Amino acid sequence: MPRVDKGYTEKIGRRREWISHLKRRIDPKSKYAFVAQLNQKNAVILDVGCGLDSVRKLRQHAPLATFDGADIAEHYMTEAGKKAMRHYWIFTPETFIDDLVAKGESYDGIVLSHVIEHVEQPVKFLEKLVRLLKVGGRLYLSTPAKESIQFPSVRRGCLNFYDDPTHTEPFDLGRWVEGAKTWGHIAFTPRHQGGVLLRILAWMTVPYTLITKRNTSLTWYAYGFESIAEVVRTPINKSH
Repeated sequence: MPRVDKGYTEKIGRRREWISHLKRRIDPKSKYAFVAQLNQKNAVILDVGCGLDSVRKLRQHAPLATFDGADIAEHYMTEAGKKAMRHYWIFTPETFIDDLVAKGESYDGIVLSHVIEHVEQPVKFLEKLVRLLKVGGRLYLSTPAKESIQFPSVRRGCLNFYDDPTHTEPFDLGRWVEGAKTWGHIAFTPRHQGGVLLRILAWMTVPYTLITKRNTSLTWYAYGFESIAEVVRTPINKSH
């Protein structure tokens, strides 16, 4: 059964909304900047792995759009976060993508942020997910860089790939991009570190992270923890 995390309060939800605005401004490749480009009245956006009140934060940047959310369990959600979605689906991990496809929806945008590294068959999962995009629709895909298996380990958060015991194995996003170009135009950013100012700020957090073993979201930029791909769907290829 879905669970409710009592420690995740409305106050925390509001604070994370504010943080999302800051992150959009300092990182033009964030998922918040991505959905802001889809802020249109008829746009429909799907957030796969919508825990942590994700849609509540995303909707701050695309208030005209409609959002659906899907996950395998209810994880750190407020009532406001649930109400931000038109549809809120909980599927079992084993049948997740097939259950999602069976809903028969199509999307102008799909956000898949730090989900694919939890999937047992990621390539098959993505093949089915991309089909849910309308022609001209956009997919945002972020995942830990494969090099993160060599990064320092932390006790709180995630900096080394295996800090999260629910990760399966590193997903080689660059390799997937090469094979997925028939889907459409793909912009690929390996080991995303942001601009010079962001990297400077990020490296200032590294001593804190190494001493306390607590990761911050800025520390990711210092190491290039995250790789990102954005797909713009072109007309369906007969081979797909």
